[in-house]
Amino acid sequence: MDIEITTIDEAEGLETSEGVMKPLVFGENLAVMHLLIPAGLEVPPHAHPGEGVLYCLSGELDVVSGGETVTISSGTAMLVPPGTEVGIKNRHDAAVNALLISSPPTVRSVEELKNLIRHHKGGK
Repeated sequence: MDIEITTIDEAEGLETSEGVMKPLVFGENLAVMHLLIPAGLEVPPHAHPGEGVLYCLSGELDVVSGGETVTISSGTAMLVPPGTEVGIKNRHDAAVNALLISSPPTVRSVEELKNLIRHHKGGK
């Protein structure tokens, strides 16, 4: 059986500039990550080459794109087209839980993700 199953509780949490990222599954055409976005975190607008879905599990998150800001909250999904610059702001006192689904995946394994994080932090 080639089905991959991972729970949020058992996934390794990796510190990133966008909060704590827990890689859940990597497929041929998509990756699913859990994001824990701490209170007060602000990530400037940036683009990813693939299509993405940001699904808010709990809390409220401001999403900034093209000079406009929208607020997404628990139960809201947002499609981000390829190459679209998007920033996030958690203006609240509680962390936001979200799922990030990327297609195609920018990384294909936990090790690739760790290497990417190290590269962005200036490490080796």
